[in-house]
Amino acid sequence: MDFPVRSETVDVISSLADPLLRQPTVVSIGNFDGVHWGHRAILGSVTRRAQELGVRSAVMTFDPHPLRVLAPDRAPRLITTLQQKIALIGELGIDLLFVARFDRDFAALAPEAFITRYLVDGFQALSVCVGANFNFGYRQSGTVETLRQWKKHFELIEVAPVSVRSVPVSSTAIRERIAEGSVDWARRLLGRCYEIVGRIVPGEGRGRQMTVPTLNLETENEVVPQRGVYITRVSMDDAPYVDAVTNIGIRPTFGPGAETIETHVLSGAVPSPATTARLQFLRRLRDERRFDSAAALRAQISEDARRARRFFHLLRRAQSHALSHSG
Repeated sequence: MDFPVRSETVDVISSLADPLLRQPTVVSIGNFDGVHWGHRAILGSVTRRAQELGVRSAVMTFDPHPLRVLAPDRAPRLITTLQQKIALIGELGIDLLFVARFDRDFAALAPEAFITRYLVDGFQALSVCVGANFNFGYRQSGTVETLRQWKKHFELIEVAPVSVRSVPVSSTAIRERIAEGSVDWARRLLGRCYEIVGRIVPGEGRGRQMTVPTLNLETENEVVPQRGVYITRVSMDDAPYVDAVTNIGIRPTFGPGAETIETHVLSGAVPSPATTARLQFLRRLRDERRFDSAAALRAQISEDARRARRFFHLLRRAQSHALSHSG
């Protein structure tokens, strides 16, 4: 990680003798799950205003998600792991990311105490950037209007909601799109392909023996696309991404089993032994279904691969055309 990350218990932030925290900042606070277009609009405002004022840009986020502590039965499955979120925020040019441990003591803070301890004393905020639906403090009683009442201490930048093709961008909407398999729509709302990460684990060997070789991913992500076959890209052990086709499901042709994520690399070149993978979802091809034989399944996989290769051919041609007309 090439930018400072602080992960501390929340009760020490205001007393840290850390030069990174004892300087004026422009700051935003939130969960930022997915780091989607709406979050990017907020964080873009943070970095722009920080540059104008000549101060550091800062973000405070939480781990675990507040609902995991306050209402576990209503806690959402998260789009990004903590490490993915840290990396994505870092890519946006934020100078300092503070990951606060969310617990019941933190949740019990009155909005005024939160503002004094973290925004005024901790981050020494000159400007605070938030979305229109921002809530904070005990029982989420703090609002944007609460922040406006502190205008003598810092300016408030309220960032308008973002929509894509008339669809409001939100983490909830993205979770729903991924869960139903609409990974192309999730890509539009995220501003990038949805990606899951995890370990490459041994399979049962059926693919190599009876159909096509695959790698099996045991993911750390909580949100996984609906069962089916997808056009994907995969990076193994941080190598460049390669084109692939991925099946998520229970392999009904061989008898139902545990759900797996199996990826067939179109080039056939799988480094050995690869241990980790990052898998990007570009488009859904079809539902998972049972075939009468391994030969029938193998023929369908060949058709899936043909369609995926055609997709990547058209994608690269469009990208090349866009580059040739960009300047």
